[in-house]
Amino acid sequence: MKCSFRPIILLAATLSAIPLGAQSTRADERAAAAANSTTQMPVIIPAGTPLTVVIDQDLSSASVNQGDSVAFHLASDYSEFGHVLIKEGTPVKGNIAHVARRAAGGNPGALTVEVTSVRAVDGTRIPLRGNTKTVGKGRKSQAAALGLLTLGIGATKKGLSANISAGTQFTVFTNVKRTIVVPR
Repeated sequence: MKCSFRPIILLAATLSAIPLGAQSTRADERAAAAANSTTQMPVIIPAGTPLTVVIDQDLSSASVNQGDSVAFHLASDYSEFGHVLIKEGTPVKGNIAHVARRAAGGNPGALTVEVTSVRAVDGTRIPLRGNTKTVGKGRKSQAAALGLLTLGIGATKKGLSANISAGTQFTVFTNVKRTIVVPR
């Protein structure tokens, strides 16, 4: 059996030509500069860090559309090593991920809101993941009974819309690791 080493040598030469640190980002550069600074220090927020957010407005499946922006804010400071990395009250971006209107036959409305990002004290954008869902009250049995009593007319009875009140809190998570630069 004859073995050719030429493809292996070409692959090794190609891989050795690619620098390992070629994917340096602006955040990495800031963190490196802060690590060498006597006035600033880098602090890492790990991926999967839980944060509590609060919805700032009343929402109803009857009045919102998928993709609409939703205002949230952070419920409390997020701190590491005695440094506040994200302040309480910081605006959190989010949107309506899914909306279903109430429908005939007693079918209720449904509403899902999701968060997308927040800004740290140094201005770094931190992607978030998390959502909350609610479903209105169904009236299928009422619609069926009315349908029988009214020869089908009552089957047009709709369920109730889904509602989320302002002030509703839920937990979301950081989606990626981020380095925040804070004063020492």
